[in-house]
Amino acid sequence: MTASHTFAELLIEEKPEVITPLDLGEGSLDLKIETDKEACAFPPAQFVPDTITWFKDIDWNLQRERARGGVNNVGLVLAVIGTKLNQLGTYLAQI
Repeated sequence: MTASHTFAELLIEEKPEVITPLDLGEGSLDLKIETDKEACAFPPAQFVPDTITWFKDIDWNLQRERARGGVNNVGLVLAVIGTKLNQLGTYLAQI
């Protein structure tokens, strides 16, 4: 492309069509069925007891405290936002 081309010429200029493997039908509609152990949605049976043990070892009291702390933080944020919105509404009402 040189500087002598006009904008209209650039719009009209035809470019060669590129053919991709999907245009040739290679794998476009083929569904690959994965049978690898890494691709499974559920862990193999040998890992199930480990998963159950891991789940039982969770300190649920600690998790309950963390959840309450998170809910408390969300409540504080909502309270501050509500206060600021109230102040904004009062300010806009006075204008």
